[in-house]
Amino acid sequence: MEYFAKAMAELLGCRNCYVALISGSGLEEVRIGDAPTDPSCPTMVERFARKGIADDVASLEPVNSRTSFVRKLIGAEPPINGHSVIGRFASSERATVVFVAGWRPAALAAAEIPGLAHTVRPIWKAAHSMARQKPGHVDAQIWLEELTFPAIVADQALHVYAVNRGGRMLLAKRELLRMDGGKLAGSCGSVTESLRGAIAKVLVESVTHGGCNTTVPLSTDRQQFAFAKIGAVPTHDELGKALIVVPQFDDVQGAHCIASAFGLNWAEERIVGRILQFQCPRDIGAALRLTEATVRTYTKRIMLKLGINRQSEFFLLYHLTQSPFGAGRRENPMIRPASDSRLIDDDPMGLRTADKRSPD
Repeated sequence: MEYFAKAMAELLGCRNCYVALISGSGLEEVRIGDAPTDPSCPTMVERFARKGIADDVASLEPVNSRTSFVRKLIGAEPPINGHSVIGRFASSERATVVFVAGWRPAALAAAEIPGLAHTVRPIWKAAHSMARQKPGHVDAQIWLEELTFPAIVADQALHVYAVNRGGRMLLAKRELLRMDGGKLAGSCGSVTESLRGAIAKVLVESVTHGGCNTTVPLSTDRQQFAFAKIGAVPTHDELGKALIVVPQFDDVQGAHCIASAFGLNWAEERIVGRILQFQCPRDIGAALRLTEATVRTYTKRIMLKLGINRQSEFFLLYHLTQSPFGAGRRENPMIRPASDSRLIDDDPMGLRTADKRSPD
């Protein structure tokens, strides 16, 4: 529950998060942040949980900052406008999970909700899997290899303690990050100092505020824009060390995740993949042998299915559907060899396929 609370606070951009697990054996609670325990909270949470929810649906919604229920769970809102999010879902352990996170500087937008709701269960499962390891001890290298992005564990002096496979490949390129005299270094001195300062900040603030992270630009080149997310290592035996993750953009996997989450067919997935490559309708049409008008028509249909209004929101959904866990277990994109099915001539988008295999 603590891992899940920290992950949800990170995902929603909050410092405080309350999580409750309601099962036949009672109610368990976890808090991340400064909110004091209120004796009336369990009753309120159980009442909210009893509203009922389908087994395969996660409910996620913004909450008015003046709601006393929220303030009792995560503490009073900051002096400036603060926003919070409440969620509820049925876990695989036949229990109901309720969580409240805040305070966000901006309200949760309607376009964000579908994508965020689809990430809740994978995060809960990943946190549950991590918790099943030996209490009080989680080997850093074990969970580090589960991260899909390059990841490095280092201390404030930039001594490196652990690196996953993606991290080793990144360091070998010596472009964004490298090993210099046994220590981690950026592409220039200013990046190296920024990394050192960010780690120091995270280690101090994680003690007082729980989950905390910061971002350091590694490159501002338009052709290779990159940044690092830095947070405290989520293990009890790795005090004084920080986790450095460098997100990588994968348009093929991103299109597949969006298609899987929203029920898009293969033809629609191909168009989403091209959009994530920053291609315009004319270029997409040329690559897929379609007219520009056809591409625009199908793009509008896809956006209607996703509940978005602007093409820039494809990239928001891309980030929301990317799980940081399961490096070796991600579902592979569906492969359709040409010998398995033939596209019907009057169906250039591949929305229907012939069932008969080629005679040869």
